[in-house]
Amino acid sequence: MPGENPLQEAYLRSKARFEKERAKRLATRRPIMLFEALPARYGDCLFLTFPRPGDRPLRLLIDGGPAGVYVSSLKKRLDEEAKAFPAEKPLNLDAVMISHIDEDHILGVLDLFSAIQDADQRKAPRPYQPKWLLHNSFDGLLGEGEGSAARALDAPTVLAGLGGELAFADAKSLTARLVLQSYGQGSKLASIAAALRITRNPPDQRLLTLDAKAPRVLQLGDAKLTVVGPLQSGIDNLRKEWAKWKAKQQKKDSASLAALTASLDTSVPNLSSIVVLLEVNGKKLLLTGDALGDQVVTGLEEARIIEKGGVLDVDLLKLPHHASIRNVTPKLLKQVRAKHYVASGDGTYGNPDRATLELLEKIRPEGGYTVHLTYDAASCDATHEAWGRGRKGQEYVPAEHSIAEVVARWKDKGKIAVEEGPVKIQF
Repeated sequence: MPGENPLQEAYLRSKARFEKERAKRLATRRPIMLFEALPARYGDCLFLTFPRPGDRPLRLLIDGGPAGVYVSSLKKRLDEEAKAFPAEKPLNLDAVMISHIDEDHILGVLDLFSAIQDADQRKAPRPYQPKWLLHNSFDGLLGEGEGSAARALDAPTVLAGLGGELAFADAKSLTARLVLQSYGQGSKLASIAAALRITRNPPDQRLLTLDAKAPRVLQLGDAKLTVVGPLQSGIDNLRKEWAKWKAKQQKKDSASLAALTASLDTSVPNLSSIVVLLEVNGKKLLLTGDALGDQVVTGLEEARIIEKGGVLDVDLLKLPHHASIRNVTPKLLKQVRAKHYVASGDGTYGNPDRATLELLEKIRPEGGYTVHLTYDAASCDATHEAWGRGRKGQEYVPAEHSIAEVVARWKDKGKIAVEEGPVKIQF
């Protein structure tokens, strides 16, 4: 009966007041950061904003997706941001980072920079103003001067202009074409950035790589970005392959070119992706590009962010390479435990991979975390099926590839939360 236990009643009243005040504080708490993964088809396009009282937010753009994403997603989001801050002309982008030179990451940023250049040429106001470009060029990864790869790949192999089609007729490898096209796109981006006077890799223009003795740290307001990849070993392997190819160029045979570009197709995205650990006000985000999962863990260990075999708890993990099982490894999921997992991809190339989702479930069956898909699972399955049709060995098999089945099971059990569609997470 009431009044029989005054101490307990006092405790309950105190607890109720505490919970009410806590809820009020949470409701009025100033957001630390907004993380967005925009719809970028089979690529990446991440937009992070960091609010500041009485001032505009700081902004970080990571990758811009493949062709068409600038118009369909990125420009719309930037224009929406500009409307929210009408006095800010042009809209400031404090840093633009290209995780690596691959068309599904770089083309949207190339379109963005081209739009700014076009405004300059028309003597019109710039719509956006990037301050920093964080980008490892192909030539920089090779350890040679800008334009060296284009000169080495001369005559029948060089790109017909920086953004053009490949001029060589003998190369049968689609991989060769895509890698060299990405090289041209990266070179064009670097050229436009220089013309627009955008500072690259401040303060000294060095490659953004892991220095195990003194990890590179970039400061963006309160946000700290520690570079934990690419590893020097990966860059060394890339340079060895390049040196081998150059030594064989007396014959200038297309077979050696195809062999080189097949190697580069692995080295450039998987071994040379910029990987950063972003920390701000106690929150941690691990952003991985297309890096190999085990390489990401090695980078964290070499940077002494975790002990060898240790575990890093983060608020968000951007699953590498659009959640491809070729890149997401058991080691990564065991040693980096996240509250939020982001899988970008629309089903093209089979990403996000069903095997990746099942691996995560196997390693963390207890749940208590959220998986975010940039497109709904049913759409991903439909795109995967259409993409795989006619591709021998890559045909869509529902029992093996359907992510909608996994998502439905997760929703039914309630342990693993799923969000489908454009990703927007406020911290």
